[in-house]
Amino acid sequence: MRAVELAKVAANAEALRLREMASRQSMRAVYGAVAAVFALGVLVLLHVVAYNLMVPNVSPVVASLILLAVDLVIAGACGLKALKSVPGTVESEALAIRKQAVHDMRGSITAVSLAGEALGFAVRPKRSVTVVRPRGTVRLAGEVASRLLRR
Repeated sequence: MRAVELAKVAANAEALRLREMASRQSMRAVYGAVAAVFALGVLVLLHVVAYNLMVPNVSPVVASLILLAVDLVIAGACGLKALKSVPGTVESEALAIRKQAVHDMRGSITAVSLAGEALGFAVRPKRSVTVVRPRGTVRLAGEVASRLLRR
């Protein structure tokens, strides 16, 4: 009984931990979204400052084209980096280990179940026989037949 109570306590503690972790992660997501909005604002203001610094030396159209070219180069470099991201060695090895473990587990389950079936056919546990006082030959024949059919 104590093990059941301890299991309930452990389950309740884990549920509480997961609720608190979800609450914390949701707050992190909200703060991250707010930070992203302000970071976008900083990027826009940085573009305005760069544009205003270039306008006295070049025409407004050329200043806009320079900013556009810089933005395209940065976006292209980041996009290529994202496209060429390949799994690392640790990730690849972990995947291989997981696949091997699942394969071995399936084989083990199949082998155990086949061995259990084979062992069940070869060695049947002896059932305890209760002695019943027969009340007649018909009753005795019925008992014998039912015991044979149960096997």
